[in-house]
Amino acid sequence: MEREDPRGEAVTKARKCICPYCDNSLTMPYPFCQICGKELRFCPQCGQPLARDAVICGQCGTELG
Repeated sequence: MEREDPRGEAVTKARKCICPYCDNSLTMPYPFCQICGKELRFCPQCGQPLARDAVICGQCGTELG
């Protein structure tokens, strides 16, 4: 997630979530878990991290292809 600061520069806003593999608390937007090292994939609708074999997002219910 990005926003602009008062000077017009892009700022990445960090958010917390849980790794679907090891339940580690993550600070987004890392492309992998800092503890277990698993590569994360994200729901295209809500941005929640997903297990590689997920077919439905557990957060928002979006069906994944």
